[in-house]
Amino acid sequence: MDDKKKWLHRSQITGIIWISVSLAIIATVGFFSSRHSDSESKKDPVTTTNIEKLAAKEDSAYKSRRKAYKTSRISNKKTHDSYVTDTTMYSKRQPATRRQPLVVELNSADTTTLQLLHGIGPAYAGRIVRYREKLGGFTNLSQLLEVYGFTPALLEHIRPSLALDTTTLRRMNINTIELKQLIKHPYIEYYQARDIINLRNKGVTFGCADDLRAVPSMADSTLERLMPYLEFGGE
Repeated sequence: MDDKKKWLHRSQITGIIWISVSLAIIATVGFFSSRHSDSESKKDPVTTTNIEKLAAKEDSAYKSRRKAYKTSRISNKKTHDSYVTDTTMYSKRQPATRRQPLVVELNSADTTTLQLLHGIGPAYAGRIVRYREKLGGFTNLSQLLEVYGFTPALLEHIRPSLALDTTTLRRMNINTIELKQLIKHPYIEYYQARDIINLRNKGVTFGCADDLRAVPSMADSTLERLMPYLEFGGE
């Protein structure tokens, strides 16, 4: 009996020891697990506070992007409205009045004005003015064909844009004009001018165009062309 009691007593003590050891092991494991959890928690930046901060930052960025988008939409709309308004105003503008056709008076136009005519450049303009001065003015538009290089096609092209004032013609008195001046006229040859002066030196006074028929070298065609430029006054 004594041995049995001793065995039971040792068994109880052994059980108590194992229970104590087990509890100690469990406590130790729990302690280290808790410390490991705390350590990991400290290392992890994504805490509740951090998440809230990130959410607030993202929300602020979203609002900024949204505001910029609305501002861009408003700016684009204003630009579009302005364009539509400008286009509308343009479409409602009154059509431009039709310009009056160009008309150039041939006996008074200078070289610059003559160059406004289509097909007339500086060379033609200069020749026209020089020939006009020799004539004393144009009596009809066909006389432009007497200008060097002028063609019938060019005359017909500019004819609708030409006007002619013959009241400004410069005439010469056939009874007083000198030889050197008379021979400058394009319609009088030297020998014709000489015959006129010779008759005048003999006392002949020309009173009208028919009197010039007494000039031996004066052809009727020449006299006809020359008539608008002649005066028959006395000395």
